[in-house]
Amino acid sequence: MNKKLIKISSFALVLTLILAACSEKPNENTEDSSEIVQKEDVADEKKEEKVEEEKNPSENNEKLAKLYNKVLDEIDSYKISGIEDGEFTYSYALVKTDQGDYPQLLVAEETDFGISYLKLFTANDDFTDVFHDEDPISIGVAPAGGFRGMLAQNADYDALIYTTFMSGTGEGQQEKITSSVEDDILKLDREIIWEGRIDTLGSDDSKEIEFFEIDDRDKLNDLAKIKDGEYIKSLDQAKGEKEGSKEDTDKSLEEKIKSERNAGNMIATGSVRVFSHSELVNYQQLNPKAVPDTGKYYAVLILDKQMDVTMQSGDGSGDDTRNVGIIGLPEDMMGYDGQKITISFTNTDGHWQTDVSLPMDAPRMHQVKVLE
Repeated sequence: MNKKLIKISSFALVLTLILAACSEKPNENTEDSSEIVQKEDVADEKKEEKVEEEKNPSENNEKLAKLYNKVLDEIDSYKISGIEDGEFTYSYALVKTDQGDYPQLLVAEETDFGISYLKLFTANDDFTDVFHDEDPISIGVAPAGGFRGMLAQNADYDALIYTTFMSGTGEGQQEKITSSVEDDILKLDREIIWEGRIDTLGSDDSKEIEFFEIDDRDKLNDLAKIKDGEYIKSLDQAKGEKEGSKEDTDKSLEEKIKSERNAGNMIATGSVRVFSHSELVNYQQLNPKAVPDTGKYYAVLILDKQMDVTMQSGDGSGDDTRNVGIIGLPEDMMGYDGQKITISFTNTDGHWQTDVSLPMDAPRMHQVKVLE
């Protein structure tokens, strides 16, 4: 009897334990399911974010391009030069003046007297509005006074290089221009990095800024397609492609130079400058009273380094060889002002002067062949 009772009690205890275990198990499953659902929700959110990012990887650049388009559409309202009278045309470029990856908009107001005035624009943090500088930068060639101004992008894409000089004296300076925003105004920070005579200025890695007509918005359309954070990367890629193209050009120039030298011609490389009479007198440090002012302008090639030139004398006495640093160019080459070129010529393509006229102690070329 007792044994039977013990068996029944044991069976009842086992049954109770089984039922208790079964009643707890669903609760554990419910908790696990809740955790799984939460994890799945988080995964779905991340997946949606990734899909959205993949869908529009250039959201900020798109906003920036739209903002700069708006500036160009309303450019007359900014009165860049502050000059009321005259006819103006506009062009624009994308430049970099800070450490960020987004470009600034540089707009040129081009006057009909040789000078262009530049205003810089940058976007605010959410790309809904622009800040701009208050003092425009001047570039170009002044019709009087001898001012010359040039602007370039530095090699590190974080500053502009501004070079100015007076053509009469040749004295000038070079500034490094960066930007920052203070009190909703774009401030230009200018640091003088060189001073001296312009013909002693060495070369650097800065590159010429490419401007586009205001109606040509292709550059802004291209900006809108660049992934956020990859603008500078796109510049480096373009630079690499351009350098590859330049290597081909350099090889071609070397071949041209070799061919011209094989033909017995002389080769000269330098920068073209257009001088008024007084400017050239000052540049060559001549006595103004010794050289009559004819009111003429002169195109002159300032050589990268002095060279021996053999040229026939203007009085017909035969060839003469002299070491020179400048060459007088034909008048029809004034359009090359400011450009670096390589030319070839023979001893019969020009002459040495026999009178008191400009440029002094320099060969006067009737014709030259421009190789580059």
